[in-house]
Amino acid sequence: MVKHGRVYLTASNPNLDSNGINVFPALVRATLSGTSVILQPLLNGNANATDLTSGKAVSLNLTDPDSMTLDPGGDIVFVSQADSVLVFVRDPGRNDQAVGVLPLSSSATGPNEALITIDDTSFAPDTSASLLVTDVNAGVIYRIDRTVLGARGFEPGRAYSASDTLGLVGTLNVDNGFITPIVTGFGSARGLLFLSADRTRDREDDDD
Repeated sequence: MVKHGRVYLTASNPNLDSNGINVFPALVRATLSGTSVILQPLLNGNANATDLTSGKAVSLNLTDPDSMTLDPGGDIVFVSQADSVLVFVRDPGRNDQAVGVLPLSSSATGPNEALITIDDTSFAPDTSASLLVTDVNAGVIYRIDRTVLGARGFEPGRAYSASDTLGLVGTLNVDNGFITPIVTGFGSARGLLFLSADRTRDREDDDD
């Protein structure tokens, strides 16, 4: 992912220590030096963070850092998929870097609203007309049009998440981590990409 011309990566599928803890970098910044790529660690898998639902200080254990994006405020947001959390990083690499963690849950997991794993999260831009989602089990990319959501369509700035295990796409409440399904029935829903109205029309014209 690129932010202000800087390239950021998550260190996915890390090795864990003998206690099952990720003590290695989970978020890094990549720079070029001649023909080499230099990785600068920004956030370790066992770093301290603030639980965004309670405001309490917690110790992370990011065993599965994965897909990354930017929220409307410009913070880096990445999922730790197997841990059912999103991690928010403000001012990465600076002395005042701040880290928040958001546990994820959903009514789709049952009446007790258990934790849910997600593969990807995307924030709707102002011009979004449709949302692409990949079903890797079916080998198909689907388009969700804003008309599915009624007159308001995709609310600008709102987060949408795809669950690989439950096969759904839903709206994400970033205050409490709750995911409300909007489309279900996928085999394994993964990567998300919003399209503007112009890009959606271009694709419809190509189909004619």
